[in-house]
Amino acid sequence: VIATTPSYVFTRLVPPMPDEYREKLEGVDYLSAVLIILILDRPFTDKYWVSIADDDLPFVALIEHTNMIDKELYGGNHILYISNYPDRESALYQKSPEELLEDFLPHLRRINPDFDRSWILEYHHHKVDGAQPIIGVNYSDRIPSHRTPFKNLYLANTTQIYPEDRGTNYSVRMGRQVARMVMEDLGTG
Repeated sequence: VIATTPSYVFTRLVPPMPDEYREKLEGVDYLSAVLIILILDRPFTDKYWVSIADDDLPFVALIEHTNMIDKELYGGNHILYISNYPDRESALYQKSPEELLEDFLPHLRRINPDFDRSWILEYHHHKVDGAQPIIGVNYSDRIPSHRTPFKNLYLANTTQIYPEDRGTNYSVRMGRQVARMVMEDLGTG
């Protein structure tokens, strides 16, 4: 079994583990993800990814998927993913979907002054509690092994991607690494 849950979820799914391994899992704090996905009737920009480093804006990234992937795969609509990574106690995390959208709208107009609410066909709100592990000093000494204390149980999650940041390419690399590990342990590799 290869578990891909955040570490704090993994500890709730398995029997008690040896202290050393459990402490590595419980010693990781996470940022959450708060996002709105807008389904638009036209493009918002001509960019795929816009990173935002302005504390006055309530989001840090705009990812317009249909500027990289054919909009016909989305019924001809345009998909804009708007995200931020607050902690779970933040006001941003506590907002309802409607409140979050209302907070985002004027800032979207700052980026594209032509933007109008009428462009929005629908929107979706999501929260993810374990979106981004917070990596501190000497973290490399605290990375949990993919091989857990239980035979044939492996862990592969974003806390183990270090020193890279989370990302699809690193997850694929780790998935391949853990699959090879499983095959070796089973004597089939």
